[in-house]
Amino acid sequence: MNTPALYRQYLKAFLLELALLQAIKSYTQPLLLTLFLFSVNLANAQETEAIGLESGSSSIEDSNSAASTIIAQADSEYGQKNYLKAIEEYKKAIQYLSGEDRSTKRELARAYKQIAQSYKRLKDRENTALYYKKSLETFTALDDKKNIARTLNTLAEAERYLGNHIVALDALKRSLALHEEIDDPEGEAKALMGAGIINRHIGLYEKSFDYVHQAYQYYKSVNNLSGIAKTSNEMGLIYTRLKSFEQARYFYQQTINIPEDKIDSSTLATAAREIAVIALDEKDYKAAEENAEKAYNIYIADNDKTKASIVARILASAYREQGQKTNAIAYYEKSLSLAYDVGDKSYQVKTLIPLAKELIEIDTNRSIQLLKEALALSIEEDMRFHQLYSYNSLRKAEKSLGNYLSALKYAEKEILTAKLLQKEKDDNEVVLMRAKLHSKKIEVELESLKESKKIDQLLIEKGKKELEIIEKEREISNLKLEKNRYANLILASLLILCLGVSVYIYHRFTASKKHNKELNYLATRDPLTNCYNRRILFDFINKYFDSTTPVREYCIILIDVDHFKMVNDTYGHSTGDKVLKNVAKVLQDSMGDDGIVSRFGGEEFCIILPSSSQEEAMSKAEKIRQKIEDEDFGDISITCSLGVTSIEFQAQTATELIDQADLALFKSKSRGRNQVTLWDKSFKE
Repeated sequence: MNTPALYRQYLKAFLLELALLQAIKSYTQPLLLTLFLFSVNLANAQETEAIGLESGSSSIEDSNSAASTIIAQADSEYGQKNYLKAIEEYKKAIQYLSGEDRSTKRELARAYKQIAQSYKRLKDRENTALYYKKSLETFTALDDKKNIARTLNTLAEAERYLGNHIVALDALKRSLALHEEIDDPEGEAKALMGAGIINRHIGLYEKSFDYVHQAYQYYKSVNNLSGIAKTSNEMGLIYTRLKSFEQARYFYQQTINIPEDKIDSSTLATAAREIAVIALDEKDYKAAEENAEKAYNIYIADNDKTKASIVARILASAYREQGQKTNAIAYYEKSLSLAYDVGDKSYQVKTLIPLAKELIEIDTNRSIQLLKEALALSIEEDMRFHQLYSYNSLRKAEKSLGNYLSALKYAEKEILTAKLLQKEKDDNEVVLMRAKLHSKKIEVELESLKESKKIDQLLIEKGKKELEIIEKEREISNLKLEKNRYANLILASLLILCLGVSVYIYHRFTASKKHNKELNYLATRDPLTNCYNRRILFDFINKYFDSTTPVREYCIILIDVDHFKMVNDTYGHSTGDKVLKNVAKVLQDSMGDDGIVSRFGGEEFCIILPSSSQEEAMSKAEKIRQKIEDEDFGDISITCSLGVTSIEFQAQTATELIDQADLALFKSKSRGRNQVTLWDKSFKE
């Protein structure tokens, strides 16, 4: 009890004693005594009620005071990035925030929001969404439209991370609709940014760019450099998805050009990282290395191990493509170590596979061990594509060690996984299509809502002039009917015109396509024999040498028609041409889909066997030799000499591979022709 209350109690006690003395002194005043005692009792009752109310008020104030103290501690923990401790403190504070007044409810909504933010930093997506919903419910009860709209933005982001694209789109629709009613341009810019991101995720890139660009224009108008950088990065990501790397690089460069002290380090790192990815795709490995290293150093300084793991993997790939195997392995190891630190199994899988690939020739057993670990994790995380790649790599590794039974088992699982991956791809396409349709529905609803609000506003403004409104509506209706008549006429005319143009363009396109097909055929074929020409031959072989996927079986056969000059000299060039056509037909019929037949020059032909061993190539070459010897060329006896080589003989270029086959062919000729010779390193000497 406080001091004024004590004084009142003492005063009442003194007055009571005085009254009693007066009553005892004079029995003639019983009525006065009775009335006085009644007034004292009434005063006591009123005092008791006042003290009770004061006590209740004091209890609420004490609860709010305790909550404020705990929230201050929670804010401190949050600021120091002790998110688990912050969550614990915020939850304690919530127990004290049971009052129904607006200030208490506002503090409760903020506590829920801070818990959601803490879970967001911990990447606990489910709890992030849960507590944003609690915060949203409390702000909705307060009818706080600004905070409702902003919380809807963050809830949409949480639902997007959970893959709930339709739920996220609905939240953003509500947010954008609220921003039509309130004055919060910064919040609206965030909503536009969120809408842009979700539309990018479902493949609606034009709509995505439109939203993000609106946000970008706002940040530019207020010179918010942090916002400019974030929206520039997002526009860069949209162009990256569209493979328009020049435009993407332009937007990322805008972020990099902003002074580093004016933007978040993570935003700068994102721009550098994405430029590194583009440079890697364009084979500018030095630029990829420099930008990836810049992003890596930022993430390490910020202790963002998750993103540091990603960039270390990019950096390793840049070193790998430059032939710096040691550096590549070192950064793959760093990426893997960081992925282990943060416990991100998907990043572990994405690093284990390329690391195993680099170690396959250095330490095959460890490579297989890493691939098995990647396979186990990819199955656990339901990463189908990486399961497929793991089975494929394990099959090849086991086959290289001669473990054919294990290789066969992995091959069977590889086929099964490929089928499941295709089904998963089809299912994902259905989900994305639903999200796209829902996005379109939301756009229509938003436009309808805006139109509805305009009409409502118009009716309110003209409410006092009922007759005038009716007249105006009649005039507007007539104008609309007239406009629709003209519009329909113009639309019909445009439709007919477009139909005619479409038919014309279709015919031109069909003719052009047919013509291009013919030109392409002529450009790749030898006109006499209908075999592929020498240029296409080298394109095929160079494609093999440019491939990053190692192939153990790859052979070529070089064929020369024996004494062909004598055929031309004796029977004439027209007969010689017929002989070449018949030889080409024998080669093409012999190969079918197993090999690629090309005319190398003059009377020489070349066959590529992309998946045949040297033993199979020798067998096929011998069958060709026999078929040509047995073929009826009229009165002319025709034989061929053949030279065979394989990629197993370590040729480093297409020219070197052809030269090996040519030396083997020369050996067949020098030994008397009409025979097959396999290249041997002794031929060089």
